[in-house]
Parts: sequence; C-alpha cells; structure tokens
Amino acid sequence: MTPPTIRPLWQSLAAGLIILTILILAPAILVGPASVAGPVPGADPASGAGTCSPFIPVFTDPAAKISDTSSPAFTMQLFGEAVAYEPLLATPGTQVHMGYWSGPKNHGSLVVLLDTINSAPVLENGTSHKAIWDEGVTSSYQYPSYVTMQNERWYERGYPVNGTVIIMGRPYTDPYPVTREQPDIIWGQYSQRYAWMAVPMYEATKNPVNVWCYVEGARANRVFYTYELPVLEELERDGVVTVRFAKQRTADWTKPDDWIVGTANAPVPAA
Repeated sequence: MTPPTIRPLWQSLAAGLIILTILILAPAILVGPASVAGPVPGADPASGAGTCSPFIPVFTDPAAKISDTSSPAFTMQLFGEAVAYEPLLATPGTQVHMGYWSGPKNHGSLVVLLDTINSAPVLENGTSHKAIWDEGVTSSYQYPSYVTMQNERWYERGYPVNGTVIIMGRPYTDPYPVTREQPDIIWGQYSQRYAWMAVPMYEATKNPVNVWCYVEGARANRVFYTYELPVLEELERDGVVTVRFAKQRTADWTKPDDWIVGTANAPVPAA
C-alpha cells in the first residue's frame, strides 16, 4: 500500500486561496457586474421634490368683486372658460347636464353623478352627454374664475382675528377688509352667474339643459335657495332647463324614480 502524498504547507495555502477567489468571483461571472446605484427619482434638486411654494392669497377689493359677479358678462366669462376646455358644451346636439349641491354630505353625491354622466358612451344617434358644475368642467378641471375665487379666500377674510386674517395658518393684513356679509354675496352672485350659463349652452346645443340637484338638508338662507333656485325657476319657465331633485344621496341619473321633477317640488329647506 502506497502511503498518501503529504503536500508542503505552502501548496495547501495556495490552493485554498485559489478556491476562495473562485467562490468570491463566481456570482459576478454568472450574473454580471452589480448595478451602480443612481440618484433616487425626485431627489435631484432640479426636480422640485421636497419643495412646495407657500399658498399666496389674492386680496381683491370686495366691492370690485361684487360688481364683477353681478354682471351678465361674468356668465359669458364662465361659459367661455368651460367651452375652452370642452367644446362639446357649445356643439349642436350635445346634451348638457348641470349639477347643484348644498347641505351636508351632498357634495360627494354630485361628484359621483358628474363622473358617471361624463363617462357615458355616445348614443347611437351621436348625442354626447357632458356634465358640469359651479367649480368646473367635469369633477376635476376647474374654471380659472373659480380658482381665483378660491384664492381670494373670502370667508377667511370675512372673519379676521384682532385685525389679522389667518389664511392657511399664516397671518395677513388685509388691504381690503371684508365684512361678514360680503362672502355670501360674492359666492351667491358667482353661483347665480353659473346658473345663467344654461342659456348660452341651450342656445348653442339646441337642447334644454338637464339640471340635477342634491340639496336635501340645505338651509333656506344658503346659496342654493337664496341665489340659485330663483334663477332655475325662471329658466324652467322659459324651457331652458329641466330641473330634478334627488330623493336620496345615491340617486342614479338613469333611474327616473330616484328624482323629483320641477322647481315647484323642491325639497323643503332645513330650518
């Protein structure tokens, strides 16, 4: 029997190093070089991530705004902004729908209705359905005039604290002090001008405008009953609109039984 060969120590160490090197390099050889870490998306200062411009309110003179929103020209301004985004609102044959809401928990119901109508398919006769509200065209795209109204922060300005207006947590000195009554007047007149938009849309499309109202629980002294409903009553008499009131917050525009028809049957306002 031949005795086993005994290797010198240096040969054993060399063999071990070779094996260890192979084990270390094997993943890189089989998989390829490791990817080099790049910048985290949005982390580049040029991307604007991590920065947010502070809200800057617009301090419009309330007297000027009251004058502006009382003019019929403001209606045509809103109409022009709506058509600039959605030309079908002024296209013959389009069925236009206008939404209204007031009172607790009704805002979301109207948003659902707008989205549902605007996603309705074009009918076989070519009729398109387009729904708007006082904020804008569809539930997402706002009129520039509405954005301006929001930035003017009328209600915050109408309730100063020790002469200081608090807007988005920041104190301001209002160059045009606003009384507590003026915000309701301004927003009420804005809403009236929105309601009158039914006239140019009716004239352009040749179809009476369908009006959908979620106002259960709305108070008599708020915008809908004070400013919007009187206009709708007049437009209804002239055949410009057909007005419906939701019987419940889940009312479906395709189900006639979910609605009360006619301004004469408007829900009794809340006390």
